[in-house]
Amino acid sequence: MKQFAPLIAICSALALLVGCGNEPGEEQPAGNLLEIVQADIQAPETVEVGEETELSVLLTQGSETVEDAFEVVFEIWKDGERNDGVLLDSEHEAEGVYDVVYTFEEDAIYLVQTHISARDMHVMPKKMVVSGKVAEEEIQAFLNSDGSSNDVEESQHHN
Repeated sequence: MKQFAPLIAICSALALLVGCGNEPGEEQPAGNLLEIVQADIQAPETVEVGEETELSVLLTQGSETVEDAFEVVFEIWKDGERNDGVLLDSEHEAEGVYDVVYTFEEDAIYLVQTHISARDMHVMPKKMVVSGKVAEEEIQAFLNSDGSSNDVEESQHHN
């Protein structure tokens, strides 16, 4: 039993510290401690070449919208040409919506990825947008490749 005495003492001390973590009167935000910031990119599946297009992302955490994101950046690139993409800082519109306006200049499959830093989390959802005339076979090949056909860099970015 003596061999467990140090372990019991350490566990008791940790329990005491956890219980004393908040100042008196300071409340933890209910329900937000473990809930992930969700990001839903709002973009059309197809767009016309040369037409200004509004792209937005809706940020939520649990049942509330995220109005206090630290950073919301849209990264847009043609499939297979990530290094030639653009980064656009978004504007906070209202009710958890952050948006940009972008003009797709060529017939191509584009990827739109948002880089969001909010509430001590970083999320990076991605969505495909088809601009102009793209062969159905090319779209299917892209979809069958899990949307990562030539963009190996992204999987490394998540690590």
